[in-house]
Amino acid sequence: MPCGKPHRQRGYILALNIAVLALMLIGATYIGQRLSLAKTMAQTEKQRVADEIAFESARAKVLFLLATAPRSPDGLGTADHHAALDGRPYRVAENVLVSLQDTRGLISVNASSLDGSGRDSIERLLGTYGVDSIEANRLTDILLDYRDTDDLRRINGAEREDYLRAGQESMIRNSDLLAPDELGRLLTWMDSEQLWQDDPITNHVSTEKLATFNTNTADWRTLVAMTGMPAEAAKKIVEQRQGGQNGEASDMLQQPPTSTIGTLFAAGSSTGRYPGPSILVTLRTDKSTWGEQLLVTHTATFKSSPWHIEYARRVALKPLTMPPEKIPMLPEAATLRDFTTKDQVQLSF
Repeated sequence: MPCGKPHRQRGYILALNIAVLALMLIGATYIGQRLSLAKTMAQTEKQRVADEIAFESARAKVLFLLATAPRSPDGLGTADHHAALDGRPYRVAENVLVSLQDTRGLISVNASSLDGSGRDSIERLLGTYGVDSIEANRLTDILLDYRDTDDLRRINGAEREDYLRAGQESMIRNSDLLAPDELGRLLTWMDSEQLWQDDPITNHVSTEKLATFNTNTADWRTLVAMTGMPAEAAKKIVEQRQGGQNGEASDMLQQPPTSTIGTLFAAGSSTGRYPGPSILVTLRTDKSTWGEQLLVTHTATFKSSPWHIEYARRVALKPLTMPPEKIPMLPEAATLRDFTTKDQVQLSF
């Protein structure tokens, strides 16, 4: 029996199946990516919430400690049990760190003495960043013109008309700075890149109108700025203090003018060994490169509250220089003050 004519295989069914499978694969990949992204975002949000809770808990603990612990030349507490106020880190929780900086150990950009011989402290602070004396003089004049209430321009300064020509008239307030970050509003200050890199100048200044400089809580840059001593000598003082070898710089600073320290403090200024009422609190996690910074001023005579937060800001931070597990824990308030003694009179500072 003769066979019929064979049908030719056109292949369109196979191509259609391949196309459908490819579309299904693309769809599955897209859904998988979306699910992975959603999972990552959920984990990030969960971590953010956990960090916020940890920050809130740490902030409450630090505020309580600052409000109750007595102050001494060693910081919060006494020589036997204390927390230093020179900006060194402490662990508050498993992954939350805090540093406490007495503002008397910083350079005040609002100090009245800057209008006179005290301006040398700002110029020397700028010098620690490699700014030459001519540029340091110009930047200091610009700072003083920004602060004063008149429109009289200093020789190397900048007043309202200079800001107007630069298209930044709204940047000058002719008043005291409200926070260290306001230095970034000053004309040409942001152009000096070395001031804003790994160790920005805002880490070493305060807006408090201070009359006393605390050598026990100063870092090496502020020691150089306030005394004119060589940078290496200042770094050695800080290293010894943080290593527990010598907690005070007062003895070295009181050497006669013929010593290698250089110029001593400007006329009209004074040094002290005790921290002041304002503490700069910086909170961070051990893995983050940013933190929260609070300026806490204690108001022991106020009836409404034992402290006042002057400002809060988010700041960029350098990576830790030591493993987190080697950073000591912040002492508990009970180790810095005896709460069992009745009717004790123990001022917080």
